[in-house]
Amino acid sequence: MNQKNLLDKLRIGPWLILALITSIAVGLLYPHQLGVLLWSLTKLCWGAYLGYWIDRSIFPYARPGDLLGLPTSSVALLMLRRAIIIAAAILALGLGV
Repeated sequence: MNQKNLLDKLRIGPWLILALITSIAVGLLYPHQLGVLLWSLTKLCWGAYLGYWIDRSIFPYARPGDLLGLPTSSVALLMLRRAIIIAAAILALGLGV
């Protein structure tokens, strides 16, 4: 069980490695753009964080993790709702609204 949890946490690892490689490439080729990259990443992180908390505050009793006894389609809709709210928050901050 422990190894499965570790592998589950590392499944996004290739994307992290790709992000680090491209950040290093930007730093080497265009060092003056590192501030722009950092600002963009900051906005992305804030959008994800705020989107999650917006969803939790609007729907305090409809959290996907708390409703696991429901049919799979209902839980999937709750997860889709949360993903859409988080995506909207990320887009809003990314577009500078």
